[in-house]
Amino acid sequence: MRILITDSFCSSNRGDAAILDGMVTGLRARGASIEVVSHFPVVTTRFHDIEAIDDRDACAVALAVSRADLVVSCGGSFLHDLYAPNLNARLATLHLARRLGKPYAIFGQSVGPLVQPLSRQAVREVLDGAALVCVRDAASARVVADLGVSAPIRVGVDAAVTGRVREAAGGNRPLLGVTVRGWHFPGKREPSAFQERYEAAVAEAADRWVRATGGQVRFFSNCTSYGGYRQDDRVAARRVASRMHADAEVVEAVDLDFATLRGECGACDLFLGTRMHSLVFATTAGVPAVGIAYEEKTWGWLAQVGLEGRAVPIEDCTGLDELLLRTWAERDELKPVIAARVEQLRTTAEADLDLLVSVAAGERLPRGAAVRRGDPGWNGETWRFDVAHRRLRLVADIVMNEGGERVLDLGCSTGKLGRMLGPVYHYQGVDVAPSVAVDEPRFQITTGTLDAWTTRQKFDVVTASGSLEYVDDLESLLTRIRAALNPGGLAVLTLFNLAHFSRAMGSTHRHPDWTLRARPDDFLLALHEAGLAPQRILPTTVGYGPAPAVADERPTDFESDGPRSLPPERLLRLAHHWVVVCRAGEPRPGPQALAAAFHRGDHTGALRIAVELVKTWPWAARAWSDLAVTWNAVGRNDRAADAALRAWRLDPHRPEALENLDAMGVVPQTDDLELAAMLDPEDAEVRRALVAELVSRGQLHAAAAVSRYKVDGASIAAK
Repeated sequence: MRILITDSFCSSNRGDAAILDGMVTGLRARGASIEVVSHFPVVTTRFHDIEAIDDRDACAVALAVSRADLVVSCGGSFLHDLYAPNLNARLATLHLARRLGKPYAIFGQSVGPLVQPLSRQAVREVLDGAALVCVRDAASARVVADLGVSAPIRVGVDAAVTGRVREAAGGNRPLLGVTVRGWHFPGKREPSAFQERYEAAVAEAADRWVRATGGQVRFFSNCTSYGGYRQDDRVAARRVASRMHADAEVVEAVDLDFATLRGECGACDLFLGTRMHSLVFATTAGVPAVGIAYEEKTWGWLAQVGLEGRAVPIEDCTGLDELLLRTWAERDELKPVIAARVEQLRTTAEADLDLLVSVAAGERLPRGAAVRRGDPGWNGETWRFDVAHRRLRLVADIVMNEGGERVLDLGCSTGKLGRMLGPVYHYQGVDVAPSVAVDEPRFQITTGTLDAWTTRQKFDVVTASGSLEYVDDLESLLTRIRAALNPGGLAVLTLFNLAHFSRAMGSTHRHPDWTLRARPDDFLLALHEAGLAPQRILPTTVGYGPAPAVADERPTDFESDGPRSLPPERLLRLAHHWVVVCRAGEPRPGPQALAAAFHRGDHTGALRIAVELVKTWPWAARAWSDLAVTWNAVGRNDRAADAALRAWRLDPHRPEALENLDAMGVVPQTDDLELAAMLDPEDAEVRRALVAELVSRGQLHAAAAVSRYKVDGASIAAK
């Protein structure tokens, strides 16, 4: 099998080199043929004895992707927006693999932080299509899950735990190994001042350790400028060594290979590492270590090797000297713990590589999230919805692209939407299940029902996804939503389609707690009247069959050209769920105002409202039905019959549609096969004709769905 490894940016970063070496060595041992894409191919060839493709050679990269059985992104800490908000350049090769239909995987990476909405959307889009997302720590797995990725997710281990080591000899005096680096301190106004304090803290801790032990200090550099690499840890190491009172050695070799550096780190008696992979090098050799964390990955690694809490953040190194001395005093107790953990991690690494090979061989891994069970009622059931299904991801994308910072989520379940949006939003949720209540900075969920919910706060965005079906008084809730929005605020609301084709054909899917009576056009008119002006309507899934479960929604052949290409009257029959995007505006007369005018005898006023609604929503069966009744009340039976017939054609199973036609003595006729099948699901000839028409259009999913409906105990397909 051919495996293409990408995103190994430069082996002059010895951590990235060790990751690549662990993968190449392990995959070759499993019979794979390896190609590597690198930004510094000469350095990659020098350190790994493998021909590398320059990642700037688009034609060569595309050719390599086309001939690969699997494309694997192996960058260590690669998918984050600490340096730039746009990650699309880093994701380009995986985008290409997806376009070419090649399986691809993320392997041995940390993911996050991903703060900006653009970053979160870009990464989610790519990871969602991956055959495997194997991250190296639990924090990264949480980031990926919170993005709403549905690909298989595995918490693995850094590939650098395996691979080559050149053993080094120890000395007579205790040796403290140290790595430092320049850091840009994202979000800080004076990064140079933070860098100076960090370097001073390292110098002070190393000096104090020397005074306490009589040992010596050696500075190693995970990154050097070899081959033109932009980072060189020797610069910071020289500064820190010059601040120390004790003598300290700085290893100056610019071309030191990763295996030699790994052996040198493993020959130390104690290690103080800023570079995460220097900690990997030391601890996999059994050396106790203390970390200085500039990313979450440092905490994650130390926890994996039994050194939980033995790190300080790079922004504030207070207590570093004490932590270093305490670790030195406890070194004999720590060594067996580290050794046992490292052995487990190596076993995990081998299993990760086995899994990667199985994916390259074509094995498909299970997708989807685990379900929490055991709690009674909604306390347990709400956890079934802790999955980023297509509808919720669509809502998240709309909020990130169009909404403001303060978000209210009604019927929020576990708050998955808030986790998907990320830390730049202030998220508040309301849900009926007490088990999901939480109070965190910028993330709160309170307990309550939507019928009783009220607030005096103002929000930039209000969402309700999959929750309006449980509300007794929909009109009242929509009015309260409008009151909670800032002027021009965004409302993103979803509703299950009671007028869907499958319900006319006999589908009975309905949650026992639903109170839903509103059809989509009722919903649109209620929004109109509440002052929530609909901007556009989007479906989640479109098709003839019953609505899929939230975790199983898949595109259909109706969506090959994009579901937005279907006109509203077709969406009324075929969109399982509607997502309506609204802006807070002024309330306008709607069905309730029309009914009030009608009942006080103001038929002219009622007619004016009905005509305006039909002009605004010409595909809304409810508007045509109300217009029919109003025309009939003023004695215009001809126009009333036309309006009633329009309402019936749009939604033939609307209760009042046939009542109006019967009352007016109108006998409708249709040559619409779909409408005929909805009116008489038992007519096998009509259904066969509809199936044939769908097949002729190339809509095979749709044809299969129609053929599966039963007629006298047998399906059309069987007949």
